[in-house]
Amino acid sequence: MRMLQALLVLVLFSTPGAVLAQNERVEEIATRGQSMRVLLTQPAGPVGSVILIAGGHGNLALSAEGKIGWGAGNQLVRTRALYAKAGYLTATPDLAPDLKRGKGVVPRYRWSDQHAADIGALVKHLRRIAAPVYLVGTSRGAISVINAAVKLSGEEAPDAIVLTAGMLIHIDPKQPSAERNVGHLERVKQPVLMIYHEKDQCRYTPASSAERFAKLLTSAKKVDISFLSGGSAVGDPCEANHYHGFRGLDAEVVRVITEWLGALKD
Repeated sequence: MRMLQALLVLVLFSTPGAVLAQNERVEEIATRGQSMRVLLTQPAGPVGSVILIAGGHGNLALSAEGKIGWGAGNQLVRTRALYAKAGYLTATPDLAPDLKRGKGVVPRYRWSDQHAADIGALVKHLRRIAAPVYLVGTSRGAISVINAAVKLSGEEAPDAIVLTAGMLIHIDPKQPSAERNVGHLERVKQPVLMIYHEKDQCRYTPASSAERFAKLLTSAKKVDISFLSGGSAVGDPCEANHYHGFRGLDAEVVRVITEWLGALKD
């Protein structure tokens, strides 16, 4: 078992359109001699597992009691209950301790071998509980997902990947991207879904990224693209309360993703 301990906590939290009481537990997943903390939300009889990789710097500062110190408003983190409601064992991982620097992170960890190995350890762990296992990453988290898809194999490799508002295409030298920093995109074999808001105003994640990136995934089993509209936007165009973070569209994003995942089994 890749688990050092499990602490059960009952968490009452709100999601768009509903207030859900979910049993969430914190698990410590052994990886590379590290212990990576993960928040799990598990429904009865899960149909599979989804791993939600937050954007931004990605250091959730997750406590042993399940308190999220940073990133609770991230689009994937804030909607984790909706994935569980749709029937998926939902994992929201923090970073392994050696990838953190206080409240910050080790530079360039998103495309590191160590980060990929950590995700692979979690995929393998969840595969024993509720297979198949899927990776979902938003914004900078999409780089982590592509890095894992390129580098992992066997039981550690995800069965499909989803990229929302992904930082995928190289725009300028100031910005990391899956295209420039991960590379070897021909190694992505899994089915891929990309979701963008048609009005995403973040300089590094325009909706046009999707079709450009799809052409680079020459070995993927399938590549689908969904463009969303509507919602609302306030503040920084690259943050979670703007179109970039699908503000006002959380239930729609989860619906598109879970329906696509469900169709993979047909």
